[in-house]
Amino acid sequence: MPETISRIGAWVRERRLPADERRAARAERRAEEQLRRERDKDDERARQLAAVDAERRRWSGGGRFR
Repeated sequence: MPETISRIGAWVRERRLPADERRAARAERRAEEQLRRERDKDDERARQLAAVDAERRRWSGGGRFR
């Protein structure tokens, strides 16, 4: 919910800007979101590899639960 409020607040503040500045603000938000997605994708891959490694170590003792 706070993210929604933040988006609404950004929209209201943006509406007060001239058209060129509104377009620039939208482009900046898109670029930031793209960078965030790329960063999160790398983090997600590392988490997946760590989980697989943990499961491998957990069951490496001949199938016995440790």
